[in-house]
Formats: sequence, C-alpha cells, structure tokens
Amino acid sequence: MKRILALSMAVLMLLVVVTVGTPTAAAQDQEVTPTAGLAGTTFTFHIGGFDSGERVAYWLNTPNSTILAIGDRGTSASGGKITTSWTSRAGIPLGFWQLVARGVDSGVQKVVTFEVTGGGNAPAPAGSNVVPPVGSAGTTFTFYANGFTADERVGYWLNSPAGVVITVDDQQHFANSDGQFSATWAAVAGLTPGAWQLVAQGTESGVLQVISFQIQ
Repeated sequence: MKRILALSMAVLMLLVVVTVGTPTAAAQDQEVTPTAGLAGTTFTFHIGGFDSGERVAYWLNTPNSTILAIGDRGTSASGGKITTSWTSRAGIPLGFWQLVARGVDSGVQKVVTFEVTGGGNAPAPAGSNVVPPVGSAGTTFTFYANGFTADERVGYWLNSPAGVVITVDDQQHFANSDGQFSATWAAVAGLTPGAWQLVAQGTESGVLQVISFQIQ
C-alpha cells in the first residue's frame, strides 16, 4: 500500500499543471456540486471512467498554477467511480480551480473545473516567514507557517522560478498543538537563481501557505 501511495504522489508532482480556464458543461461521467461558491463552500466531485476498484490519486490545481495536494491517501474507484469533497478556506487564491483525478493502474485522468468566488466568514490563515529570506548555494532556509489544524500533517513542496514543482516533503512533518509548522531545506549548488516559493498545505484543513524567498 505504501508503495502504491508513494507512486501516486510521485506521479502527482511530476505532472504538468493543467491550464485553468472557464468551466465547461460537466461531462456525463464527471461533475462538481456546486460549480462555483464562496470561500468556505464544500465542493463535491463525482468522477467515473476508472477501472473498477483501482486506486485513484487526486489533487487540485490552483488559479496561480500551484498544486494543492489534498489526496495523500487517494481513494478506490467503486464500480469505476469516485466521490470526494473539499472545503475551500478563506485566504486561498480566488478564481478557477481544477480537481485532477488519475487512475494509478489505468492512467485515466479526469479534470473537473470549478470556481472559488471569495467571501466567507472563516478567518484567513495566519502569517508565515522564512529565515533567511535571501541566500545562495549552501544556505539552509527555515520556514515557519501558522493557521493549520492542531497536529495535522502538513505537506510541502517547492516552486522554482520557472514554475517547476520540486518534491522535498519527507511526509513526516506535522503542525504542533498551536497549528504552527516549520521545516528546513538546504539549497544545493546549481539551482536556478531568482524567486522561489515553499508551499505548505494542511492535509486535513486544506489551509495553504505560500512562503517566498530568494536564491542568489
């Protein structure tokens, strides 16, 4: 099982982010309810076309072209279909989002587009920080972020200046009892200089924090 989940997450991070556009009419075997909603809305996805019983990895593409990894455990396709839900939170990027689902065995991939329109009464996530904010090869950066659910696992990855997703998550980082997360990463030689991002996302809460830093 761990091997299957590791494979599905590796596939997730290596795939090119699909360009997000205006939602089209739902295909017969895929739909989202509602198709648009304020921050705080729970979106429910019904997607078919997979092999019966196969494991399906799924994730979100955000409006700012980052990947939000909400499907750490994936799900099984009952009769070739899956149903999953995701609750948007205040502070996330507004605009057109996509849920992408991919069959681990069949390779079937489905994309469902929906819109987060803003508003909602939930408080936005608290702030984040990185020390140092600027460094070069050999620098160890320490990242801090707040606003997660107490003790939830926090997934994280890097966005390079070219927009390439770099997997650095050891899958063993959790928020503390106050919802605070921290992680370190050492920049190696040969990295592209410019503006980088560490993206941290709560696997239960869906809270997303983007921490920007510079490599010289």
